[in-house]
Amino acid sequence: MGIDITIVKLEPRRMGEEVELTVRLAAGENEDMQKLSVASKMLFEIGNIGVGSLPYPLTREQFDSLEYSAKLWEAVKKGLDLLSYGDNTKSALILKLRSRGFDKYTAEDAAEYITELGYIDERGIMERAVEQLANAKLYGKSRIKNELYKKGICREIITEYLPDMLDSIDFEANLCKLVKRKCDFDRLFDCKYRESFYASMYRLGYSPSETRTAIKSVMEEYEPNA
Repeated sequence: MGIDITIVKLEPRRMGEEVELTVRLAAGENEDMQKLSVASKMLFEIGNIGVGSLPYPLTREQFDSLEYSAKLWEAVKKGLDLLSYGDNTKSALILKLRSRGFDKYTAEDAAEYITELGYIDERGIMERAVEQLANAKLYGKSRIKNELYKKGICREIITEYLPDMLDSIDFEANLCKLVKRKCDFDRLFDCKYRESFYASMYRLGYSPSETRTAIKSVMEEYEPNA
């Protein structure tokens, strides 16, 4: 016996952004009512479902699409709520949605949907991160790049936009600031201390050769006052 699936009620919600559908599923004498809330945009993407007079008959495929759209819309709303607390990359948002009970595919589709709406700007997130990592923490190029990957910034965005962002930063001056702040010049004659200092700068994103150059530059700066 087949199931007759029919929309019997359609009500706009959230200033028309959302639609609540009441769907009747009938098989013989058995009948069940389900309420599904979806974005108005999703409803029209399925095929103008519900447009015209009610009751509106649905195929099984249309009902399955509606059920998934309702599940997806819940994930999208939760994702938008999470974004209201601060920047999230697409991958970070997926992880947060999954931690809140959404399955992998729904979380991924929701993050993609939100990105297409323009609520996730990974280039802007990266610009702000680079500014903070370079100017506040004085990180070098390699450390900045690693931190961006940790934040979940899309690899393609890093590849395309990061080089130009880094070109505007004076890493030599930043390294000299670190050397002045962290280096004990009286201990540089000690091989172990020197290697340890180079290693600490390497962890911040600067090569040993860059560090040696910065040390030399700082020492020359203070020589006249020695």
